[in-house]
Amino acid sequence: MNVIQIMEQKKTEFTPNDQLIYQKISKDPGKIVQMTTSALSDACGVSQPALTRFVKGLGYTRYQDFRADLIAWLAEQRTQQMPDCDHLEYFSVMNQLLREAEKILTDSYIRDLVCYINQFSRVFTTGVSKSFQPASLLETLMIKTGRFFHAVPNDNISELSDSMNENDLLIVFSVSAKHSLLKSLSGSAGKIMLVTVTSSHPYQELIDRQVLLPYIPPTPEESAVSPVLFDMFVEILCRYLTH
Repeated sequence: MNVIQIMEQKKTEFTPNDQLIYQKISKDPGKIVQMTTSALSDACGVSQPALTRFVKGLGYTRYQDFRADLIAWLAEQRTQQMPDCDHLEYFSVMNQLLREAEKILTDSYIRDLVCYINQFSRVFTTGVSKSFQPASLLETLMIKTGRFFHAVPNDNISELSDSMNENDLLIVFSVSAKHSLLKSLSGSAGKIMLVTVTSSHPYQELIDRQVLLPYIPPTPEESAVSPVLFDMFVEILCRYLTH
């Protein structure tokens, strides 16, 4: 059941404040997803706690979760209206991903990551399949700094794992985080940082630090723009690392 269907099913139980919020969202859902919680509550003429109670009444823990489902519903509607325009669907999905990534990759979050990475004298990078591209990009962008960043092909990961020490960091890019490459890192003295879009995977105990980026349902593997998002993450990270 999508977010609109949930609202329709629950609307007979709405309070007067709920009705105001429901009417505002129903009138222009595309405009609503552009608003902050304070802007939306002001536009509806209700308090922010009233908005929080509304989304919790629909079964959401946070307004951000409700908003994410509303964005996904809007993207689906656009796709149905333009079934032969795959390139427009791609841009719609990318737009949604960028908005969700912006909420994750805040200034404080990136600065914290940089502090973590700066602990290590050597930083190695690798990636599974298409995700080797951001690993290589990270090495390329960091060359001018004179710091040790080196992209390592999958075939050499076992040897690297054996030779890493406690001052080494390996950054792994993997959409699904289920590749056997991660298993080969078991027992390494170095630290592992995983950049992925999959929150649940069998290698949690091997990972010292994880960056979890968003993806578009139904599955991370079917989200064709995930490697592109990895590249964007690398470019943002490098701006901070080089300053």
